[in-house]
Amino acid sequence: MSLESVLLGMIFPVTNTIIVLTVLAVTALSAACIRLTFLLHKAAADRNELIAANESIEATVRAKSEFLAAMSQEIQTPMSALASFTEILVQRSLQNCSVELKEEIEGIIDIIKKNSRDLISTINDVFDYIKIDANLLEIESVPMSIKQVIHDICRLEKPNALAKHLDLSIRYRGEIPPTILCDPVRIRQILSNLIGNAVKLTKKGTITVLCETIVSGDFPSAETNSGAPTKETAVQRPHNSFSASLVQLKMSVISTGEGISPSHIQELFKPSRRDTGLGLNIATRLATLMDGTIHVESTFGQGSIFSLLLNVYVPEGAPPMLKERGSEGSPSHEMRLRSELDIRIPTKKSDALPTDNSRPLRGLRILVVEDMAVNQVILATFLRDAGAQVEIADNGAMAVQKVMQDMDNGLLFDVILMDMQMPVMDGYEATSHLRKHDYHRPIIAVTAHVLAGDREKTLQAGCDDYIAKPVESETLIGMIRKHVNA
Repeated sequence: MSLESVLLGMIFPVTNTIIVLTVLAVTALSAACIRLTFLLHKAAADRNELIAANESIEATVRAKSEFLAAMSQEIQTPMSALASFTEILVQRSLQNCSVELKEEIEGIIDIIKKNSRDLISTINDVFDYIKIDANLLEIESVPMSIKQVIHDICRLEKPNALAKHLDLSIRYRGEIPPTILCDPVRIRQILSNLIGNAVKLTKKGTITVLCETIVSGDFPSAETNSGAPTKETAVQRPHNSFSASLVQLKMSVISTGEGISPSHIQELFKPSRRDTGLGLNIATRLATLMDGTIHVESTFGQGSIFSLLLNVYVPEGAPPMLKERGSEGSPSHEMRLRSELDIRIPTKKSDALPTDNSRPLRGLRILVVEDMAVNQVILATFLRDAGAQVEIADNGAMAVQKVMQDMDNGLLFDVILMDMQMPVMDGYEATSHLRKHDYHRPIIAVTAHVLAGDREKTLQAGCDDYIAKPVESETLIGMIRKHVNA
C-alpha cells in the first residue's frame, strides 16, 4: 500500500471526527445562544414587570398619601371650627357676666374646648399610626431649639399641673446645644405625649423635665465624608455641606406617684392601652424613626421616669453650648437651677398678656385667602378682635387679582394669610405668582395639610411661615406680630 493511501486513511477519520465535533459544538453553541436569547428576553420582560410593579406601588403610595391628607383635612376642618368657635364664644360670653356666671361658663367652655382638642389629637394619632404603617411618614432635619420646645410644652401643661397642685419644673444638666438638626414637629409630638401623660396620671407631688447631654463626637464635613454614619451609631446624615457634631440628648420626665409594676410596663406601649391611647405607641415608633429610643424606669409606689434618648446633629457655626455653672449636685447648683430654670406660668393665658396690648394688630391691613366660609369667619373674628382691618378672598385667583389691583393703586396688605388647598387657584400657585410680581410682605400659610414635606413645599412657594389648623388666636397673633416687626 502506498504512502499516500496510508496517509489518506489516517486523515479522513480525523477529519470526519473534527467535522462531527465542530457540528456538535456549533449545534451546542446555537442552542446556548437560543437559550441565552430566551433568558435575556425573559429578564427584560421581568425587568419591565418589576418597573411596572414598582410604578404601581409608587402610585398606590401616592394615592394613600393624598387620601390621608384629604381625609385629615375633611375631618379636621369641622373639628377645628368647633374648637375655634369655642374660643370665640369664651371671649364673647365673659365680657359682661357676673363673677359666679363667669366661673360657671368658664368651666363648661373649658370642658368643651378640652374635649375638642383631645378629639383632634386622637384623629391625628390615628392618621400618624396609619402613615407609619404605610411607610408614608418622613422625618425632617431642620434647625431647631430643644429648649424652646420643652418650654413651650411645659407652658401649655402648666395650668393642668397647677389645677392638680403639681409642681412642674424644667432642669438642664451638662452642655445643651442651643441649635440642633431634628424634626421639631415630631420631637414636640413625642415630648408632649410624655409630659402630658405625666401630668394626667400623676395624682400628687412633682414632675421634672430633665434635659441632659450624654455623649458627643465630631464628624467630618459632608463634602469629604465618603460614607454616611451607620444606623447603629448615628442618625441619617443631614443633607447640608457643613460640618456637624453628633450629640446624644436625653430628655427625661420624672414624676412622683404610684409608679408602674414591672408586669404592666410593656402594656403601656400597646395601642389598646386605655390610659395612654395610641400616643405612647406612636411616640415610640417616631423615636425609632429618628434613631432614638424611649426607656421607662419605675419603682412601684415611688414614681416613674420616661426618657427619650436621641442622637442629633449640631450644625457648625451654631452658638457655643450653654454650660451650667457650679458643680453638679452641689447645693448652689441645685438652687440656681430651681431659681433660674423652673417655669413660673400663670394659670390662664389671658393673665400673661400685657394689659395695654388688648388690640395688638391695630392698624394692620390683612388679607385672608380661604375658600371655606366657616374658616373665613374664624380667622376674621380673631384678627378683627385684635384690631386688624380684614379683607377676604375666596381663592388664590381672587387674592392675586385683589393684591395686584391694590399694588397698582399704591396699596399693600401688611400680611396675607393663605390657605393652600383651594379651587380655581391654590395657595402654592397664588403665593408663587405674587412673589414673582414683587409682593414682598409676609405671607403665612394656613392649612390642615400635615403630611411630611408640606412645610418645605410652602416655603419653596414663597411663604414666610406655616401655621396648622386648628388655629389658636394667640398663636396666630404672635406669628403675625413676629413677621410684621421683623
